[in-house]
Amino acid sequence: MSTPFMKQLEILINESDLVLEILDARFPKKTRNGQVEEKILRRGKKLVLVLNKTDLVSKQKILEEKKKLINEGQHRVVFVSAKEKNGVRLLKKEISIVKGKKDCCVVGMLGYPNAGKSTLINSLSGKKKRKVSVSKRAGHTRGLQKIKIGEGIYLLDAPGIIPYKEKDESELFLVGSKNANQLKDIEGVALKIISYLGIKEINTKLGVKGEDEEEVLEKFAEKKNWLIKGGKGDIKKAAREFLEMYQRNEL
Repeated sequence: MSTPFMKQLEILINESDLVLEILDARFPKKTRNGQVEEKILRRGKKLVLVLNKTDLVSKQKILEEKKKLINEGQHRVVFVSAKEKNGVRLLKKEISIVKGKKDCCVVGMLGYPNAGKSTLINSLSGKKKRKVSVSKRAGHTRGLQKIKIGEGIYLLDAPGIIPYKEKDESELFLVGSKNANQLKDIEGVALKIISYLGIKEINTKLGVKGEDEEEVLEKFAEKKNWLIKGGKGDIKKAAREFLEMYQRNEL
């Protein structure tokens, strides 16, 4: 992680009574940051793992992940859908327990870019008017932000975390840390995402019949009538549209 972020992280941990690590419920393992969790726990701070976007996963997967995480025993676990406001009440309860009878409680918030932190802040505030702007673009939040969400309760929000060793574009795109416009190899990433999500499932979602990842994109392009010389499907154009559909949670 970069030095500027490390400085912000130190401030956030020092000032917080409780830290929320926002994870993507579809990929909890991929969106966790063990290095940061260790820092939080070593300082004796309370840590809650918040699995967001539960509206995009099955109940079975939620139950399986909940069992795994609770068995670790070092933190509390809350499942939410900031978009649909499911689970937000349980998260508020966790914050209230830590606040207790104190006059002020600071809640630090961390997570990968596009993990849904901004939407969650707006849900926690309980206001119709947005406290923070929301964007699908990775890296939308800049610098530390302190936001009042209740009487004597403040959220301290940090920019998205990207582990400094993570250089795989497909991994970064999968968890929302990069958007399609930031990718160097759009086709390569699209092929890896199709492989990860499953050819059969993507064929069904796109309404095509491809035997392998490349043919899925080719058939998708043909369906859209995006053709190149020779009448073949424009894979590059199809790859971009596929990735943008993924970002819009349409897959």
